[in-house]
Parts: sequence; C-alpha cells; structure tokens
Amino acid sequence: MAALSRARQRLNRWRMELSDDRGVSAIELAILAPVLLIVVTLIIQWALWFEARQVALDAAQAGAQYAREHQAGWAANAVSHAENFYKDVGTRIITGFRVTVNQPPGNPDQVYVTVTGTIPTLIPGFSALSVHETSGGALECFRSAASGGQRCG
Repeated sequence: MAALSRARQRLNRWRMELSDDRGVSAIELAILAPVLLIVVTLIIQWALWFEARQVALDAAQAGAQYAREHQAGWAANAVSHAENFYKDVGTRIITGFRVTVNQPPGNPDQVYVTVTGTIPTLIPGFSALSVHETSGGALECFRSAASGGQRCG
C-alpha cells in the first residue's frame, strides 16, 4: 500500500507540474510577434500604395481638366499643371514622377494625361511598387456649324 500511495503522490505531483503554465506567455509572444509585425507592415505598405495611387490620379485629373479646357499648347501646359498639382499636394511618396499626354489618333477631340511613378517598399527584397493612373476626356470647345458640329474650332 505504501508503494501505491507513493505512486499516487508522484502522479499528482507530475500532473501539477504539467498544469503549471508559467512561461507560456513568452512562448506565445515569440510565436505571434513576428506575424503581427508582418501584418502591420503589409497594412502600412498598402496605405502608402493607396495614397500614391490617389495622388497620381488627382494629378492626372488636374492635368486632363486643364487640357480639356485650353486648346492652344495644351500638352505642355497640362504636363506642367499636373506636376504643379503634385508639388502643391506636399507629398513626396512617388519617386520618378512622370507625366505624359496623349491624344488618340483619329480622335482629335479626346485628350488623356497619364501619371506614372514608383513607391518604395517597406519589405526588404521586394522591388518598388509602380503607380500608373490615366485621366482624360473630350475637349470642351465650341463646335461651329461650319464644321457640321463635328470638330472644335
């Protein structure tokens, strides 16, 4: 009986040692902290990309609006208007900021302004993310009866 009693005592002691949860928090933190840091970094990277995309679209829209309203020398003025808009916003998130203008062949009444650039990444080993936004529309002009209402002028 004494041997059985000692065996029960050992078994109870062993159960208490296994049910002790000291140090579990440190292990949980060691497992979860890297995952949480990666998730937070990805959220911040997405926010930077989203902001850059919005700023590029706004700059393209500003340039396109200017191009649609002003016909003489619209291309160079639309580029400078979009660049000035980007400078006035105050963000410098887009590197390699470039503005191009386009008038589709065969459709001289349409103008398009495209803003492109890249944003740096927070994640080592990944290449820079690109941003490419285009805005445009029809020229706003008086269409004379002499042209049959078809062309500006």
